[in-house]
Amino acid sequence: MRKLLILGISLLAAACVGGGAASPTPGVSPTPGVSAAPSATAAVPLGYVVATAPEQLVLRIETAGGFVSPSYVLSAVPGFALFGDGTIIVPGPPAEANSTPLLPSLQVVRVTPAEIQKILAAADAAGLLGPNAQFDAVGIADAGTTTFTTVVDGKTHTIGAYALGIDSGVTQTNAASRARLSQFWSEMSDLSTFLGRTLGAEAYVPTEMRVFLSDAGPADPGQPAAPIAAWPLGDPSKSGQPTSVPGTVCVALTGGDLSSFLTVAGTAQATTVWTYGANRYAIDVRPLYPNESGCAG
Repeated sequence: MRKLLILGISLLAAACVGGGAASPTPGVSPTPGVSAAPSATAAVPLGYVVATAPEQLVLRIETAGGFVSPSYVLSAVPGFALFGDGTIIVPGPPAEANSTPLLPSLQVVRVTPAEIQKILAAADAAGLLGPNAQFDAVGIADAGTTTFTTVVDGKTHTIGAYALGIDSGVTQTNAASRARLSQFWSEMSDLSTFLGRTLGAEAYVPTEMRVFLSDAGPADPGQPAAPIAAWPLGDPSKSGQPTSVPGTVCVALTGGDLSSFLTVAGTAQATTVWTYGANRYAIDVRPLYPNESGCAG
C-alpha cells in the first residue's frame, strides 16, 4: 500500500540509521539548493573500469520482498542507484504529516569520477565485486532481501542478504560477510560524511513512468469520500499490459502522455480514485530510472 511506501521513505530519509531490518538512505545536505560536484583531479588513478554514460548502472542497492502488499512490490524504488555519469538517485524527504502523495519523493545527488572510484573501493572491500552470492539469515519471517548489484569492467556482480540488519538467525559463516554489507550500506547512507563534502540535492524528474491501475470498486457510503481525479489519457483497460498482480495493469508513460498525467498526479493522493467513463481505478506509480524502460522488469 502507498502508506507503506511513504513510511519506508520516511525511515530511509532519516539522518541517523537505526537498527533493525530497515534499509538506510544516503544522506544529503538539508540546505536548499544544489552544490555542484567539484572537478575531479586528472591525476587521480581510475582503478575500476566503469561505463560513463548516464543510462549505465554502476551500483544499485534495493530491498524487496517481505510482508508488503503486491502493489508495493510493483511500485517500490531502490534505496540507492549510481550511474556512470555520477548521478545518484535516492529517496527524498518524507511527505508532510497527514499527507500521502501519489508521486514518491526522489532526489538526485552528483559525484565525480574520483568519488565513484572511492565508492567502488568501499564496495570491493565489502565483497561486492566477487562471485555472485547470497548471505542469508534463517528462522526469520517476513523480512526483505537486500540486493547489491555492481557493474564493473563489463561484469555484473549480484550479492544478496535476507533480513540484513537482523543479527539473530545468522550462521557464523555468513556473519562476517553480512557485517561488511551492513557497514557499506551505512557508509552509502551518509554519503556526505563518506565523501568528506556536503552534497546538495535536486528533485529527480523522470522521463518515463510506470502507472499501475486496478479496480477501485464502488464507493463505500460508510467511509469518507475519496478524492476523485479524471484519468487524462485513453482507455487504460485497452492500453494496459498485464502484471504479476492479478487485476492490475501497467501503462508506461513518456513524452506528452507523461506530462498530461503529471499535471493531474502532482496534486493527487495515494487514496485518490481515478475515473474513466464508468470505471474507477486505484493507481500506484513507479518513476523509471535512466536504465529502465517500459513495463517489463
